Amino acid sequence: MLSALEASHPLDAIPGIAIRKGGVAHATPPAAMIQNLDDYRIGWELIDHARYSYYGGKRGVVMQFSRGCPHLCSYCGQRGFWTRWRHRDPQKFAAELGRLYREHGVTMISFADENPTTSKKVWRELLKAIIAEDVPLTMIATLRADDIVRDADILHLYRKAGFVRFLIGMEHTDALTLEKVRKGGAASTDREAIRLLRRHGILSLCSYVVGFEDERLIDYVRAFRQLLVYDPDQIITLFVTPHRWTPFFRDARERRVIQLDRRRWDYKNQVLENRHLPPWVTFLAVKLLEVLVQARPKALLRTYLHPDPVARDGMRWYGRIGRRVWLHEIKCFVFRDRRVNDGPALAAFWGAPQAAEEEALRVTRPLPKAA
Repeated sequence: MLSALEASHPLDAIPGIAIRKGGVAHATPPAAMIQNLDDYRIGWELIDHARYSYYGGKRGVVMQFSRGCPHLCSYCGQRGFWTRWRHRDPQKFAAELGRLYREHGVTMISFADENPTTSKKVWRELLKAIIAEDVPLTMIATLRADDIVRDADILHLYRKAGFVRFLIGMEHTDALTLEKVRKGGAASTDREAIRLLRRHGILSLCSYVVGFEDERLIDYVRAFRQLLVYDPDQIITLFVTPHRWTPFFRDARERRVIQLDRRRWDYKNQVLENRHLPPWVTFLAVKLLEVLVQARPKALLRTYLHPDPVARDGMRWYGRIGRRVWLHEIKCFVFRDRRVNDGPALAAFWGAPQAAEEEALRVTRPLPKAA
């Protein structure tokens, strides 16, 4: 694209970009997917690493070991972008982590992978390679609960490699809802994953998503009770966001839109109407749910008296950030965000679904072998 701009050539022939033609958005044909992620490298030397910190002031970077996800969650906005699951060479990736520590003083790594543990064999190889680098890294990532249960026999390698917290895409506590959105998980697996992580000194940050259905207050009460049974270390609440390229968009096409500002379609704002509850009641229920789960005595004891200093520091940092975010979201809901009472149907607001355009959703492949 840069070469075409420099030579004043038209952009229409460049695959994989979106441009405006006559003021109208236009997508060029899809670009070839990057097959070998090791063919390209990040120019870490171009970054002033002292300006970037995370997880309590640690010098940090965000990296991807793999791209893509083989699962079919109907609401996920990521899979359509990265398509098929591919991964970097474990040895090369681990060596890069070592260089980041030795040459740039990086001690915090946040994995941006959609599903880095897709292959147990590859993941085990990566863990061993990171351990062999022998550098004091603190790492966090997002995993599926069923992969954690699958890896019960190698979880000791997780912590030895430096992983201290995982975001578990739990999404919901109701089995029928999980089945409807094709999560492919189970409540019993979620609980077991949390238990296994705790046994190995790894924190669990569990996501809970509101808005798959038109919930009532009793549904939030049930969710709270279930979350108590799960007993996660921390939670993060989200609002389902029906992006056009996801199958969930088609399922929700007749639901009313209450947030017309597309900048707010970010999983942290209500965008769909709940026929049973006004937006302020749903918002209040979610904020109350967060407080009741995060401020229960057991959670507070772990946060401030956890015997592991690494876990204690991580939970305290998350608690400080969480309080600021909690207050900020209330301020935005009351004073900034504007919602409509009689918005258009989702399909009328966004247009036709785009799920059929995504290669990853047109072709379903078997999961990679676990061993």
